[in-house]
Amino acid sequence: MTYWTSEDNVAGKPGTALFIILPTIGCYRFRIGKACYMCAYPASAPEVRWSQEAIVDYFRGALKKIEGKKGPFAVRIFTSGSFLDNGELKPETRRKIFEILSKMDSVEEIVIESRSELVRYDAVKELAEIVPDKHFEVAIGLETANDDIAEVSINKGNTFSDFVKAAEVTHKAGARVKTYLLLKPVFLSERDGIRDAKESIIRAEPYTDTFSINITDIQKGTPYESLWERGEYRPPWLWSAVELLIWAKKKFPGKRILSDPVGAGSPRGPHNCLRDYDKAIGNAIKKFSATQDLSHIENLKPECRGRWEYIVENGLLDWQLVTW
Repeated sequence: MTYWTSEDNVAGKPGTALFIILPTIGCYRFRIGKACYMCAYPASAPEVRWSQEAIVDYFRGALKKIEGKKGPFAVRIFTSGSFLDNGELKPETRRKIFEILSKMDSVEEIVIESRSELVRYDAVKELAEIVPDKHFEVAIGLETANDDIAEVSINKGNTFSDFVKAAEVTHKAGARVKTYLLLKPVFLSERDGIRDAKESIIRAEPYTDTFSINITDIQKGTPYESLWERGEYRPPWLWSAVELLIWAKKKFPGKRILSDPVGAGSPRGPHNCLRDYDKAIGNAIKKFSATQDLSHIENLKPECRGRWEYIVENGLLDWQLVTW
């Protein structure tokens, strides 16, 4: 079953998030051979198309994981594509899901995901009106505000102006905007990856309520994996994520800054020197994300930090870091 719970930030306070991946056919970009280079999620979409009724039943079953438990809860809904894509979920299916959530007092936050071009005013407004008393966010994968990086390093198929239009539509329709950013896409040095993320936060901030910093990990069957296997790409250092999160929260204290370092401390995930302390840093990032309390990441033991500082200061590229 593809649903799970985790400690997280719920509408601005510590709570529990229920993550649900609905069994839809996945991202339309993947189906036409234009998936983002780092993404393998659509490949896990079911080969047999589920009926819309079966998807709603699956959603109800997933909600049993938080039934009778103490909240507050956030329900974050994924489809390996876009919740607002009518090819994945029909409008009536989306309505049924939100009507179910509207009756759950312990659920204070609802997050859906969509590509920019699929965000439509009527679709968002309809959902916002079903849950007027809940923190409702539409998460949009910007990844980077630099259109050249988005094209060459990610194959996103969207521009920054596309994101701005989608964010403005979302706000006008009565929902909040969560912006996904990717820390260190391929072909960027560690230094340039940090710089790109900071510049993207600054540009996206006027249109964003919550930032989610996605720290690149290596997923199977992707172009990122091919580069990683050849020693031409290294996932970000955890110290890069820590620096970015501290900088972002101090610069924009009124924004939620979230991050879940998937695979932290493993070769495929963000890591420093692949020592035991890497996982402690990953856990500290999760604690910061849930509480928004910088003390969790400001006072970490500086293990391997000297190596990271040298790499960043000198702008070393990944192919130069095979032994690092």
